[in-house]
Amino acid sequence: MATKTKQKTPKIVIVESPKKAREIQKFLGKDFTVKATVGHFKDLPEKEMGVDLKSFEPKFVIKSAKHKKMLSEIKKLAKNAEVYIATDPDREGYAIGYFMFDELKKHAKDVKRAEFHEITPDHVKSIIKKAPKFEETNLGLFDAFLGRRVGDRIVGYTISPIASREIGGRFSVGRVQSPAVKLIVEREREIEAFKPTAYYVLTVDLEKDKIKFTATYQKAKIEKKEEAEKIYNDIKPEKYAVVKKVEKKEVKQSPKPPFTTSTLQQTANSMLRFAPEKTMMLAQDLFENGLITYHRTDSVRISKDAVKGIRQFIETKFGKDYLPARARSYKSKNTQADAHEAIRITHFVDLDGQRKLIKEKGLTEDHFKLLKLIYERTVASQMKDALYDRTTVTFDIKGHLFRTTGSVLKFEGYKAVYKEESQEETKTQKLPPLEVGEKVKKLKENLEEKWTKPPPRYTEGSLVKKLEELGIGRPSTFASILKTIKDRGYVVKEGSSLKPTENAYHLVDYLGDKYKWVIDYDFTRKMEEFLDKVEERKNNWKDFVKELYEKSQTREKGVVSKKMRDYALDLAKKHNKDISDILEDPKALKQFIDKYQDTKPTEKQIAYAKSLSEKTGIPLTEEALNDKKVMKKWIDKAKKEAMKTYQLSEKQKNLLIKNKREDLLDKPEEALKWISNYFKGRFRKKK
Repeated sequence: MATKTKQKTPKIVIVESPKKAREIQKFLGKDFTVKATVGHFKDLPEKEMGVDLKSFEPKFVIKSAKHKKMLSEIKKLAKNAEVYIATDPDREGYAIGYFMFDELKKHAKDVKRAEFHEITPDHVKSIIKKAPKFEETNLGLFDAFLGRRVGDRIVGYTISPIASREIGGRFSVGRVQSPAVKLIVEREREIEAFKPTAYYVLTVDLEKDKIKFTATYQKAKIEKKEEAEKIYNDIKPEKYAVVKKVEKKEVKQSPKPPFTTSTLQQTANSMLRFAPEKTMMLAQDLFENGLITYHRTDSVRISKDAVKGIRQFIETKFGKDYLPARARSYKSKNTQADAHEAIRITHFVDLDGQRKLIKEKGLTEDHFKLLKLIYERTVASQMKDALYDRTTVTFDIKGHLFRTTGSVLKFEGYKAVYKEESQEETKTQKLPPLEVGEKVKKLKENLEEKWTKPPPRYTEGSLVKKLEELGIGRPSTFASILKTIKDRGYVVKEGSSLKPTENAYHLVDYLGDKYKWVIDYDFTRKMEEFLDKVEERKNNWKDFVKELYEKSQTREKGVVSKKMRDYALDLAKKHNKDISDILEDPKALKQFIDKYQDTKPTEKQIAYAKSLSEKTGIPLTEEALNDKKVMKKWIDKAKKEAMKTYQLSEKQKNLLIKNKREDLLDKPEEALKWISNYFKGRFRKKK
């Protein structure tokens, strides 16, 4: 009698990205089927609130027909199978995983949770082996996701339409994006209000043994011109400076910790001019191709095994002299972050080896530039300090003291791999041997008038740093905050600087009058801290949502916006009405506008619509010609059609290139929006 062969239980691994799925499939072989959700497959509905405002229960829906098809396929595969949900190890990744768990728990034999912090064969296999049951993992991550998603939806859907109506135009209000806009507006107002004041810098050029160097007056900034001129005239006749004091010391400079999400975004922005969203897109590819660890992290910790691999690499590549006796360890500000690792390389090979890996994976030069940065910071973080010999000399010239400093690199240490300029390298002028009491020839004295400068505009990197300092947003959200405020026309880039548009001022002023809490940095920080406690299962996510809902329902009595007042006055003039008694009453003014505002399209709109109709062949309806709202919808539809064949002019392309927005060259609709906001910002400055 033939014995029955025992059938193997099917094993399914679920990740977000098809790229990651293909990579993991190679490691796990034919016993496993690896499938991708293609990002969030469930979300709140696009065209309605999607939240019950009494219970705060959300209504999540399948996002698209493609996602429905994907879910149906996974359900079939999961029947009586062992399922490993291996979506990303952060809140958003866990939420995707939870939704999948909810869909599969009745079909699968078993559902487990696997968190991959790097996509390498050994790591993936070891995590699969010890994966716990999904229901035994921290469900607080899903609750924190719910709090953020539902809370943000309520704020956006409640206040955005009110702001749009009362300011006039299309405005979006966000719990985190609006404080970011406020930061940029506040900085611009500081710059506009700044009044430069003069100060004076006094230096002398000295020479010994044919070595020329400069010494600066002990008071680096002299505020009074008379004082500066008196010292200058005192020292002018003198031919020598007398050495009064010589201080020599060895200065150590330690490497920086490995990258977190925030420091990677800041450094890539300042050194490579990458926007945070570009950095995150490239880092996502590097992670999914197994070249770096997970790129959304607050942690600066590196695992023991990785430290061992890095130290072996340093010894082989640079020699024992570059290796500290003990491995360096770095601790994160919050202990919770240390559950994860810092962003580091996963292959401990040199730069040529890293480039070879990039080529093998079919990645780009920009991927290599970012990987090079991560490689340098990873390796440097485990190397010896750089050592400098620093000499500081004080000179006396007719009773006035001048100082000079020179630094010489004695041992490069970690600088053999990480070349970022440091404070010591700004002091590298060469000094001759000098002894107390000797006279040094004075060649020249210099008196410069300088002016104080306003604070600089934020760059994307410095804004990420500021958001992190204030506790606004989290590593996974910094890049999307920046992208949102640019895409929605609140900010334009001038070179690498961020400049607010007219709409940014309107929004911040409006919220400051009516909904101060939305742009209150301290409140936003406390809300983020509340969500962290939800993640730790110490707070309830519905309490978070309830507070945001209650605040969104009440508004402070504020003044009428200038835009609203001006529009109402224009209508009053046109209809010969006196509205002087209601100018400060927002409710009465809105009622007046609703009653008298024009419902017919303007001549300009009609002319524009006719030209679009000719270009696209879309017929212009009678209804559109007689109703402003219908006309606006018709124009939006026709513009989308026209954009399919629109070509940017050379002038427009050059403007984008000049402002480092090459990413918009093949996206004409987004490019035109950016160009429009750019010129709005310039117009405001001129006014």
